[in-house]
Amino acid sequence: MKPHRTDGLSLTFGLIFLGIVIVWLFNQTSTVNLNAGWIVAVGLIVFGLLGLLGALRSDKNDKPSSSVPASHDGDDLD
Repeated sequence: MKPHRTDGLSLTFGLIFLGIVIVWLFNQTSTVNLNAGWIVAVGLIVFGLLGLLGALRSDKNDKPSSSVPASHDGDDLD
């Protein structure tokens, strides 16, 4: 199987849904109710920080790689 790039959008929504399920299960099994407003606020802050880190990291990957070999047609055989 050929490895592929991680799809950030799918991963983000998967983590959001996983978080919703975890909070729901926690509220069902305990007497302590989590305030949804605080959870959403913390989640948005975390996603914002991850977005900033991703933007800062992408600047380093814009440089073309010089280790790519030139293509060879095979016309000039030695």
